[in-house]
Amino acid sequence: MSEIENFHAISFPSRCLPYDGVKPEDITARSYLGRDEIYLAEITPDNLDQKFLQVMKGAIHGIDPEQMTLGDREYFILWEYIRSYSDHLGLELVCLKCGKQIEIQVDLRELNVIELPENFKQPYPVPLPSGIDVQLRLLTIKDEIDANEFAQKSNEALIFRCARSVVEAGSIVDKMERLKSLPASDVATIRAFHEQFYHGPNMNTKFKCPKCGAEDDVEVPFRFEFIFPRGEALTRAFGKRIRP
Repeated sequence: MSEIENFHAISFPSRCLPYDGVKPEDITARSYLGRDEIYLAEITPDNLDQKFLQVMKGAIHGIDPEQMTLGDREYFILWEYIRSYSDHLGLELVCLKCGKQIEIQVDLRELNVIELPENFKQPYPVPLPSGIDVQLRLLTIKDEIDANEFAQKSNEALIFRCARSVVEAGSIVDKMERLKSLPASDVATIRAFHEQFYHGPNMNTKFKCPKCGAEDDVEVPFRFEFIFPRGEALTRAFGKRIRP
């Protein structure tokens, strides 16, 4: 079977609204291949953006991964984990009702997905508390890569990210200087824009305590093993297939 036959339609939580000239129906993705694990095995928290981008370039058709939003990337990471490794995740926690240590199994397929509203359009007008109106856009993977590189030589990465989301004439340096002269409430509003339009997997889910039967909510941590399972996560997903 050829590789192209393994590509499947994927619906990103952004609805492709931030992307110019990209149709949702044209985007397809495939599960990881052995060659992808070469890159995945090398990923660390410090090089995640660059290394995972290499994987995305081979695993997604119909869109330039550099232009994808961070929310779509988070969704894609979970999509790949479910299809390539496991659709369940074991969590150890303490039941707040009975106080006992328990382990639950979370079905990742049942997690809800938060989508951008249908009327979302970039650039998005946002009135700042000081009375200034700005046009903003969501940050992309390319923005995050550039921001992380900038952070290695400057302590102004926060302002850099905010400046990258401002859509107006001028260089990034000019935008940063302007933001630094604005009230903190204005900059906080720009940061809130990205929180307001978070899109991606909703990691909150309900569980039932196996000891006392009480129901409660838990936030599934976005673990590094979602990118490349090792150790216990690996054996939990595939160990049962191997007979001693």
